[in-house]
Amino acid sequence: MYSTYIKEFDKNIALLDEQCKKNPGFAAVVREFEMSPRCANLALKHYLLKPVQRIPQYRLLLTDYLKNLIEDDGDYRDTQDALAVVIEVANHANDTMKQGDNFQKLMQIQYSLNGHHEIVQPGRVFLKEGTLMKLSRKVMQPRMFFLFNDALLYTTPVQSGMYKLNNMLSLAGMKVRKPTQEAYQNELKIESVERSFILSASSATERDEWLEAISRSIEEHAKKRITFCPSRSLDEADSENKEEVSPLGSKAPIWIPDTRATMCMICTSEFTLTWRRHHCRACGKIVCQACSSNKHGLDYLKNQPARVCEHCFQELQKLDDQHSPKIGSPGNHKSPSSALSSVLHSIPSGRKQKKIPAALKEVSANTEDSSMSGYLYRSKGNKKPWKHLWFVIKNKVLYTYAASEDVAALESQPLLGFTVTQVKDENSESKVFQLLHKNMLFYVFKADDAHSAQKWMEAFQEGTIL
Repeated sequence: MYSTYIKEFDKNIALLDEQCKKNPGFAAVVREFEMSPRCANLALKHYLLKPVQRIPQYRLLLTDYLKNLIEDDGDYRDTQDALAVVIEVANHANDTMKQGDNFQKLMQIQYSLNGHHEIVQPGRVFLKEGTLMKLSRKVMQPRMFFLFNDALLYTTPVQSGMYKLNNMLSLAGMKVRKPTQEAYQNELKIESVERSFILSASSATERDEWLEAISRSIEEHAKKRITFCPSRSLDEADSENKEEVSPLGSKAPIWIPDTRATMCMICTSEFTLTWRRHHCRACGKIVCQACSSNKHGLDYLKNQPARVCEHCFQELQKLDDQHSPKIGSPGNHKSPSSALSSVLHSIPSGRKQKKIPAALKEVSANTEDSSMSGYLYRSKGNKKPWKHLWFVIKNKVLYTYAASEDVAALESQPLLGFTVTQVKDENSESKVFQLLHKNMLFYVFKADDAHSAQKWMEAFQEGTIL
């Protein structure tokens, strides 16, 4: 009875206010009652709140009373028993209130989704919600996310308070991580069987909050699943989660955004209006038509044939041979466009291909073991227009790329013997620095902020010293 009373308390108070507004006669009776001497000039709501406060007050009184009793006192054992009962009631009431709030939140989310979706499930607990920007192939788009203890709900806002359900991603097998490049410090990578994508928060703090919440939920969800497999220990499960590499094609890959690659990530041919970008459905890399002419069945697509790059096609064929070699399998085949692609390979006008020196292919733009990497604006001088380029410093060599996922550099320049100095200008706000060679201006660089500029200058300085 007590749990029911406190669970319905807010609703009953709202009902009292509503009836006082709608029914003048009832409102007059309430006012008359509140003005009577026995109410001591207190409102009816005050007395309705008393039962809610009663059990916590009992708990405090009995705890203090027990402190002032000696163990030999006749009341000591009875007080202990009474306190145990009151604590049990208080905990039950708290759990009831939490469950009630959680149920109400699940119902609210369910009603806010267009169409019929069963969000309310036994054991499901709401944990976190918020808007994050999802990075699609070309633009950032706002998406609303709801995190539960067993799934991540991925929705699109359609109108005030309403959402379109895109996907409900299970936490089983999900991975979440930060990008390695500092230039994308607000981003978050979500990898699951059904969908994988890049999210961007409004700040690094918000990104870290989501990272911690999702990581903790995945860990807790994994622990609960272990309880159903007594033969496996928790340490075994943890090591599996950390070290296991999913077979190619078993999970949806993260698609690299179009803007982060200006060339095919296999053959380095430049993309144009006619020579378009394509994504490998197995690894998510951006490749040209000629390098993705094959199709192969993928597990996460229920073995439906999908466009894959040359590298993945070879790997998938190896897996086929290892497990169950089949001749002429309908799910794994050369696309009819293969012949056309091979012809296009031999036609120079079909794509913009140029011979790239081997030195420019030694380091890729997204290499993880660089001294520094990120976007900077570069100019030959103050009068020249700024170019927005991706730079990598590795082994005291500066590599320049058109975009952050390009596999070949536009140019490479050893930094030994150069000098780095900051450009002191009221308009630059300490964001501009220059690279000199024998006191002659080589390049001028501009960062997004003074802090980034300082880090870049330190990296350049380290590269100029043997």
